[in-house]
Amino acid sequence: MSLTQPDRFDAFYRENIRTVLRWVIRLGGPLLQPEDVAQDVFAMAFRKAHTFREDQSEVAWLYGITRRVVANARRRARFRVMLGLDSAPPALSTEPGADAQLEVLRRRRIVQDALETLNAAHREAIVLVDLEERTAVEVAAMLGVAVGTLYSRLHHARKAFAAALEPRSAEIRSSLVRGELAGGRR
Repeated sequence: MSLTQPDRFDAFYRENIRTVLRWVIRLGGPLLQPEDVAQDVFAMAFRKAHTFREDQSEVAWLYGITRRVVANARRRARFRVMLGLDSAPPALSTEPGADAQLEVLRRRRIVQDALETLNAAHREAIVLVDLEERTAVEVAAMLGVAVGTLYSRLHHARKAFAAALEPRSAEIRSSLVRGELAGGRR
């Protein structure tokens, strides 16, 4: 019986929701709402049900979807925290004081304002390569462009980004050097 049949998918959901929720909690970390992400996993699985082959493991197929959905949710959550839109998990004793945290958030907002001045292609290049620390080859494939095109976009994006930051360049440069503004894939 195929997962594209509503009754089969409903049974598949009931059989696997607890497992997926456990995966989301373990893979997702404290910034995610596990129930929401688990529902996103099953929404994606429903949309991709036609890709399931009867000769493959349902669990392996579902885990692959869960990995991708959780990775995307974690990136979104880190980005929201980086911008100060969501609060970070409770501070540990090793984190800087409240004044220093507010200053980092203020600087991140300045960077976000500068990013907003870029066109979409330039903003994607800066965010994916410089902030998320992805390779040029990976980003070019993601965007569906040649690597040379990506390097050209990145060159122009960095120039425009620097010009947008110029009025506040000293304070932002010091934050970038310390790695306070990057939301990379660490």
